[in-house]
Amino acid sequence: MAWKDLRTVILEWHRLDYTFGAANRTKTAGFVRVKEPMTPTIRPVAGQLFFVVGLVVALTSHAAAQGRIRGLVSDRDGTPIAGALVTAEELAATGSMTAVSDEAGRFSFIGLNRGEWLFIVRSDGFKMVQAMANVRASGPGAVMRFTMDRDVFNPPAPLVGVLAGLKGNDLLEDLTRADDLFDTGNYDEAIEAYSAIVDAVPALSSLNLQIGHAHQAQQRPDQALAAYRAALEADPSNPEAQSAVATAGQITFER
Repeated sequence: MAWKDLRTVILEWHRLDYTFGAANRTKTAGFVRVKEPMTPTIRPVAGQLFFVVGLVVALTSHAAAQGRIRGLVSDRDGTPIAGALVTAEELAATGSMTAVSDEAGRFSFIGLNRGEWLFIVRSDGFKMVQAMANVRASGPGAVMRFTMDRDVFNPPAPLVGVLAGLKGNDLLEDLTRADDLFDTGNYDEAIEAYSAIVDAVPALSSLNLQIGHAHQAQQRPDQALAAYRAALEADPSNPEAQSAVATAGQITFER
């Protein structure tokens, strides 16, 4: 092919490329034809698709954790139980949540995952109760009703009287611990344990006798006499306190 013919072909090629528009235009450098890079129009579409899919997944996960449960805790007489601890345990996972019943005995959970949950209710003076519930991802949520029986072996703390605010089991444990310390010869620890009980329940002033006995065992007659006198002041008719004061006083006098 002659140079003239080749030049004509190249010029015609360039003219056709220019006619198709800037997006398809080519540049000629000598005999080398260099194309401009194409605009990657498919990438924004793919990005938008991924964004939409991610949004759907996020919304689905968010909706799955919007389950609700409401409930009421009461005794056999229908009296609401305030302050009951309600624990929700998810069976399909290790998640758990807690709530406390209000003055009307009501409690609620919001944001539970969809599926089976175990609900456990505990309250001082009552036997533990539990029940299963299937939590839904939408809707008003199920309403659970728990009826608790009184625990005769663990009665609630009285609201009035000398033992107000103290549970019988807790007080019994403290007394047993103090007695065990005394019986095993740990007199100083026993004195601390008895003193703590008397501070919490001043009506149990007779424990000052035990405190006095512990001081006597440690050869501390002055402290023993002070403890015996405290017991006698609280109950002047207590014959044991009278005898203890007389005996400790005689020992102190003889010294």
